[in-house]
Amino acid sequence: MGILTNVFNYLLHYLFNITGDWGIAIITLTLIVRVLLLPISIKQRINMIKQQNLSKKLNEIKQKYKNDANKLESEMKKYYEESAKSMFGCLISFIQIPIISTLYFTIMRMPIGAQSIIIPWVSSIKMPDKYYVVPFVYVLVSLSPNLLSYIEYFKLFKQSETTKSTLILNTIFSILITIKAPVAIGIYFITTGVFSFVEELIFRIYIKYW
Repeated sequence: MGILTNVFNYLLHYLFNITGDWGIAIITLTLIVRVLLLPISIKQRINMIKQQNLSKKLNEIKQKYKNDANKLESEMKKYYEESAKSMFGCLISFIQIPIISTLYFTIMRMPIGAQSIIIPWVSSIKMPDKYYVVPFVYVLVSLSPNLLSYIEYFKLFKQSETTKSTLILNTIFSILITIKAPVAIGIYFITTGVFSFVEELIFRIYIKYW
């Protein structure tokens, strides 16, 4: 973890030296990390779809071979082998967690006087946004992927719409984690949220023709 922290810290300062702006450096570094993790993220999404398909397949197998115990046992064995492979693919995605956590703590250790032209109303992006613009923007960004389920074209299979209670809980959670957080973290969250939304949008379009 220490090596990864040093790498991120070096890259953040290197990007600052190029851009001359801490906010832009955070956005750039966050995008670089997310792009590098993209293959894992896509693999995770595909495996989640496979798990959904396998769950449907299990019910079909039980119904189809309910009167043939030997065939049912054979097909169930094949099912569990496929399911194990798919679950392993989902577990691989957990390697993203320490990487993203390290990036978060790297940003938290930025210089106190760091400023950014993209948030000109704060004297330091290590301080919270007293006008709450950053938390408000993050709320909108964090809710955007959930709203995709309300659009028929972007629904996956028979996916249900996100409930109002879920949207409210997401809104409250988004406010709580950014309202008192340094603006630097808000920039990180917003960048991550926008990237996740675009990724989700493209993935849903792709899966339609997969």
